[in-house]
Amino acid sequence: MHRKVIWGFIVIVFVAGVAYLGLSTSKTLATTDAGKITQEEYYDKVKSSSAGKQVFAQMVIDKVLEKHYGSQVSKSDVTNAYTTAKAQYGDSFATMLTQSGLTDTQYKESLREKLVMNAAVKANYKISKDKLNDAYNNYVPETTISLITAKDQDTAQQAIDSLNNGTSWDDVYKQYSSKNTQVNKSGQLPAFDSTNTNVDSEIRKAAFNQDAGSYSSSPVKPSSGSNYYVVRTDKMASKPAESKVEQKLKDKLTNDFLSDSNNATEIQKIVGKILRKDDVSIKDSDLKNSLSGYLTAGV
Repeated sequence: MHRKVIWGFIVIVFVAGVAYLGLSTSKTLATTDAGKITQEEYYDKVKSSSAGKQVFAQMVIDKVLEKHYGSQVSKSDVTNAYTTAKAQYGDSFATMLTQSGLTDTQYKESLREKLVMNAAVKANYKISKDKLNDAYNNYVPETTISLITAKDQDTAQQAIDSLNNGTSWDDVYKQYSSKNTQVNKSGQLPAFDSTNTNVDSEIRKAAFNQDAGSYSSSPVKPSSGSNYYVVRTDKMASKPAESKVEQKLKDKLTNDFLSDSNNATEIQKIVGKILRKDDVSIKDSDLKNSLSGYLTAGV
């Protein structure tokens, strides 16, 4: 994900430079004893390069998708994505931006473009009945759990040993759990189901594969982070009818589709279909084939 975001940053900076150069093609950028380099020469070189063509293609795609799907992405959506990404980078966030030569505004622009792209794909991704049925069969309803957040594996194991010896959950929690702002004073999380991606996948797996009242028999290592957990499944709601959770399942399937790099070709076909409907036509001979991968996808 981070590589995609950083590429978005590079695109923004590159586009800004090309747009500026297009304003005046007479300015001299450099002089040497061998001659000068003008804006026009530089611009022609950039637009005929592979990188320049990629930037141009992305500019066209962003413009078309913003027209049709931009209204589906709010300022709060961008703010939430920004906050999440900033939390993922942690203390290195400011350093990453500085090293990339980018501002918060450019960063948020890149995030918005990604969200608009996701909205476009979601609106055009067709989910088969079989996929929906499979998703429902694997669906786990609202589950409430409690966590002991341990600083390391040994501490988590000590907590489990203490529970096995009959010490109450609350007492073990007070003795062994580190601070965790996601939970309440006894370690309980708000209820979640299997479509929820905010709870770590390993914690979800542990919670869903044990009976209510049971706790993990060994320390749970999350997919990211240095903490270890003891997971207790407090209660699990009855499974609702498929119609009640259909939209949740569709959203989950679509998000899984978008995040899987193996679906790049299918995503390209969806974007290509949108571009063809918008009658995109490239006028510049140097850039004529820059969108051919999209415009011919699925044809």
